[in-house]
Amino acid sequence: MKVGLSTWSLLHSDIYTAVGEIGDAGFDYIELWGEVPHAYHGWVDKKRLKDTLSTYNFTMTMHAPFTDLNPATPFEPVKGAVTKTLRDFVNFASDLGATRVTFHPGSVHSGVLVPQSVKDVVILLRQLVKESDGRLVINIENQARGHSHYEFPVGSDAESIVTILSNTEDTSYTLDTGHAHANGIEPLKLYQRLRERTTEVHLSDNDGRNDDHLIPGRGTANLQDLLQQVEQTDMLVCLELNPHRYSADEVIKAATDFKSRVLP
Repeated sequence: MKVGLSTWSLLHSDIYTAVGEIGDAGFDYIELWGEVPHAYHGWVDKKRLKDTLSTYNFTMTMHAPFTDLNPATPFEPVKGAVTKTLRDFVNFASDLGATRVTFHPGSVHSGVLVPQSVKDVVILLRQLVKESDGRLVINIENQARGHSHYEFPVGSDAESIVTILSNTEDTSYTLDTGHAHANGIEPLKLYQRLRERTTEVHLSDNDGRNDDHLIPGRGTANLQDLLQQVEQTDMLVCLELNPHRYSADEVIKAATDFKSRVLP
């Protein structure tokens, strides 16, 4: 098991500073947050970011953007724009040296649309795998359920994730513990169902109702059983801690303390 930290946890720092803080804290695994104002192509100075990353011996993954990008959309013109943006992001991630990119499968406004949207997400993932051309791995992440009668996230249960993964070759699974717990699903049970395809864990805690991205141990999720299952594997475990709740110093301290507790 390798423990790392997402630059989203340091969102109020620019991406170059966030990378430096994570590297200087002794982490050799980092997830770049692929949203503006962090690691989004066209927004950052790619050469400067590559130079900053090269200072450290990171295993690097990336989280694809999802703001205003909905892979599950039923609207054809929007599908085209989303597909192009995410294909461009795959190439950007490859240029930076990422080993894998995690994508959200999106949501629709009616439960009636979910089966077709699952098929649409499968089509998109196949396109992203083709675009990656073996340079990196495409991961899909479970999502938290919506709190509205007009929001139906795709991939908020094990069945839809299994359907997506079983229909897309050369893809893997990112287990988000916060999303699972907020859905009333024990993270360990989700892992046991999808063990063979799970390569990354996005780790945070919450109170079982909202995806608050708390420091592990400060919510009610049973994370210890999951960690015991993956500690002897090559799993990537990425802490995603709420930058709107915790200061940069609190994030670094919590992540460092967590790493020292779970790794020999």
